[in-house]
Amino acid sequence: MKCYDTLTLLFVALSLQPFFGTSYVTSGLPGHKHLAWLKRMTIEVCDTAPGELTQEMCSKTPQLLSAWAQNPYVPHRKSKTGVDVFPHHGKECAIFCEKLLKRLVDERRAGNENAIASTQTYNALIDVWSRSGERGAAAQRAEEILIGMQDAYSSGQEDVQPDVESFRLVLKAWSQAKGEAYAPQRAQRLLEWMVQLSESGENDLAQPDADCFDIVLNAWAGSNQENAPQRTENLIMYMDLLCSSGNEKAKPTTTHFNHVLTAWSRSKLSVAAAQRAEDILNHMLLLSERKHNQHLSPNLSSYTVTISAWARSGDDDCGRRAERILKQAELQYKLQNDANVSPDTIMYNLVIDAHAKTSARKAPQRARAVLDRLISQYQKGNKKCTPDVYSFTSVLSACASLAGSASVEEKRRAFEIASSTFSEMYRFNLVPNHVSYGTMLKACSRLLPFGKERTKFTREYFRKACRDGCVGEMVLNRLEEAASPAQLRGLMNGTTKNALPPEWTSKVPENELYIRKKNKPGKLNTN
Repeated sequence: MKCYDTLTLLFVALSLQPFFGTSYVTSGLPGHKHLAWLKRMTIEVCDTAPGELTQEMCSKTPQLLSAWAQNPYVPHRKSKTGVDVFPHHGKECAIFCEKLLKRLVDERRAGNENAIASTQTYNALIDVWSRSGERGAAAQRAEEILIGMQDAYSSGQEDVQPDVESFRLVLKAWSQAKGEAYAPQRAQRLLEWMVQLSESGENDLAQPDADCFDIVLNAWAGSNQENAPQRTENLIMYMDLLCSSGNEKAKPTTTHFNHVLTAWSRSKLSVAAAQRAEDILNHMLLLSERKHNQHLSPNLSSYTVTISAWARSGDDDCGRRAERILKQAELQYKLQNDANVSPDTIMYNLVIDAHAKTSARKAPQRARAVLDRLISQYQKGNKKCTPDVYSFTSVLSACASLAGSASVEEKRRAFEIASSTFSEMYRFNLVPNHVSYGTMLKACSRLLPFGKERTKFTREYFRKACRDGCVGEMVLNRLEEAASPAQLRGLMNGTTKNALPPEWTSKVPENELYIRKKNKPGKLNTN
């Protein structure tokens, strides 16, 4: 990486404690008065002419900087070292820190030997920028400060030698630059610069560790960029190469592989991406069976992400493929009794959802069987497997989505599964939501022929939806499909879509309500 022009160095007292330590500088005053005190003291220091800061003022100035770096607008808790992003005033705090450091620079230039720069001070400034919430601008500024440190160190100023924490904080800043398409590239370029500095001997403290790679892998995995999956795979191989060359700190772990799985699960390559994720999962299993490779054993996240990849793949066999991975996780848990791989509600729900997205004629039965396994785990005392509304509603979806070519008998069986599953929710103190009701009305329209039975169940589920405040756009659309025009008129009783009684819609999320922004209020199509 080519360094920018050397930045002005900012000097502070060596006695400054790192801001992410446990100490917190306070005036002992109430919050609003403490903030006013900080501002007053900062102005006093900055307004003092260069060369006139006393030794006491030189020692207090870094303490002021430390207080600003911790954001006095945020309640300080000794049990916590900080937050990833300040909720407000982050930029203001960062600017105050820069002003105080610049003031000490001027003092040093005026000949005051009490002003000495330190790596810890720079790290505090980089960190406050990385958490400022200014995204790309903050990351850019953090990187400029880091480059200035390295330039100064290269010119002989050893007190500001960037260490691995300096680089890690800038990597974190780029990973938090949400919305910046180039952020993963910038983070990786910085990581490569670390390797170059370390291997060339220009900075022996720049050797990247596993945490540095974790930050960059995470940035790629969450970027949605087309080449993100391959980028993460290349980084894993690079980690392995560095580790083989003597950098044990760069040893890849399960967490790093999980980022690769995440990148593939978010890929638009659908089936190919899901297959690649499963191949990587199996490779992790194979590696973990070798001696001294337990740190690569798949965990709960590994299985969940791979199942998610199949659930999102759109493949007609995705339900069976997802369930196969679930069985792997169940087997690994049974053999190892390791809580890190114990399947949970989310994993079972994803598999049920995968079955719901296929057109397989056995999808309703398979989805219900997975729910039964979830319930069985819960009844055995496994609280991680507590069924939720999504668990049951996904089974309803598997039934309602049965292929149109299914026989009358298959549709009848699917409706029976849906009906009994819906009723079973109440046994677990679960209340159906607007999606549950909409899906049951879809089951009525797709699985039952027109007649008394369909009319009966359509009326029953719609009235329950009204009673439970779950009548949203989905329920109304499915009602139109399930009810005959005459029944629809009777159930709505003249009510229009955008003038529903409040008690009908009380439990529906606002974005799911039927809202007609234009045209006059209209009724449902009852013709």
